[in-house]
Amino acid sequence: MGLRSDFDAKGIYVFVMTPFEDRKNARGQYRVDLAGLEKNISAFSRARGDKTMVVCGGSGEIHSLSAGEVVDVATAAVSGAGGRCSVVCGVRGPDALAAKTASRIQDAGANALLIMPHEPVVRKGDKAIWERHRTIAGSIDIGFLPFRAPAQILSIDLVKRFARMPQVVAIKEETGAVDWVRTGRRVTGDTVPFITGGGENMVPYYYLAGAVGFTTGMANLTISLSIKLHNAATAGRWKQAMNLRDEFEALTALRQKLGIPMLKAGLEMMGLAGGPVRATGARLDRKGRNRVRTLLKQKGFL
Repeated sequence: MGLRSDFDAKGIYVFVMTPFEDRKNARGQYRVDLAGLEKNISAFSRARGDKTMVVCGGSGEIHSLSAGEVVDVATAAVSGAGGRCSVVCGVRGPDALAAKTASRIQDAGANALLIMPHEPVVRKGDKAIWERHRTIAGSIDIGFLPFRAPAQILSIDLVKRFARMPQVVAIKEETGAVDWVRTGRRVTGDTVPFITGGGENMVPYYYLAGAVGFTTGMANLTISLSIKLHNAATAGRWKQAMNLRDEFEALTALRQKLGIPMLKAGLEMMGLAGGPVRATGARLDRKGRNRVRTLLKQKGFL
C-alpha cells in the first residue's frame, strides 16, 4: 500500500476556520484560539461520512499566521480529530521555510500537506513550481496536494509529472475549470484523485468530470448536508445531487457578500469558536448576524 491509497482522498474537505481570541499577543495580533480550534474539529470529526479537516488554508487565514502558529494549529487539529478523520495542513512561504515547516507539521501528526502557491516561484513557471514541490517533498514522508488556483495554473504536463510522484495523494483544483479536471483524469489514466473547489454549488459538475472530493468552507456550518451531497454525487444520483446543491445557493450567496465573518458568526451561534478575522478584526454587526441566524434556522442548522 502506498501513500496515495493509504490517504484515500474521497470525501469532503472542510476548510476549517482558524478561531482567534479577542485578546492580543505581544505583536498586537489576536491570539490563536487553539482550544477553540480543537473543540471545533472534535465536533466536525464526529459527523458520519468521508471527511478530511484542512487547517491553515485560505479560509483558515494562513497568510496571517507565523510558521510556528501553523505548527501549533496542526497539533491542535490532530488532537481534535482524534484519529476519526485525516488532517491536512497548509504550508506557505519560500521553499526552504516551507520545507522546514512541513517537517514540523509532519511531526505534529498531520496526514498530508496542502502546498500553497508562492508568487515569486509561480512567476518563474513550471520548472520552478516542480522544484518547489520536490524540495518540500524531500523534507517529509507524508503525502501532499499540489494546488491549482487562479494564482497558480498547473499545466497538464505538470499534472502528468505529479501523477507519477508517489507522495502526491491528490491534486487540488480551484479555478472553476470543470473540463480541465476531466482532461487531467484522462491524461493520467485516473491514477491520481482530483479534489475540487467552488464549494457545494459546483459539486455535481466537478464529480461528473471525475472529482472524488471537494473543498468547502460552508461545511463549518453544514457538514452533515455537505457529506450527503458528496454521497449522492459519488453514487451518480444526479437528480438528488442537484437538489442538494440547490439547498446551498442562498448560503453561498450570503457568504459571498459577508465573507469569512459569516462563517465565524455561524460557528459562534452553534456554540463553537469563531472570533474576529485576525488581519482586520472584522466581526459581523448585529444586522449581519441576524441575517445569518435567520438563514441557518430556515435551513435547519440552528
